Amino acid sequence: MEKLKVKLVRGLAGKRDEHIQAVHSLGLRKKGDERILADDPRTWGNIKKAWYLVGVAYKIDFSGEVPVVERDLSEENDRKIVVKNGVYTNGKGVYYFSRIPDLEDFLRRKGYKQYKNWKGEIVDL
Repeated sequence: MEKLKVKLVRGLAGKRDEHIQAVHSLGLRKKGDERILADDPRTWGNIKKAWYLVGVAYKIDFSGEVPVVERDLSEENDRKIVVKNGVYTNGKGVYYFSRIPDLEDFLRRKGYKQYKNWKGEIVDL
């Protein structure tokens, strides 16, 4: 079964109750918490509901002509996350996006026309 790592990238103070419940149902309680969850519609439903609070970890390799995007499932917790131009990253090639269009927009702004996704498919932007 496919897995994905979800991280709470923003705090919950002052957020709407239904968004807090969605985050709690993902098993996240405070900023910086991470969980590896099943890649299923229930998980994605909660991510989409609280999209501005959580991010899915993707490791992006820019070394080739076409960037390779993999899901980051490392067990170690990245405690230090920085925001660079509105994008959450650990500065070591792991980026956090709650929506695929946000990931694709990020790659488009970097000047890429396509990327290789975690399923091995080439995706045109």
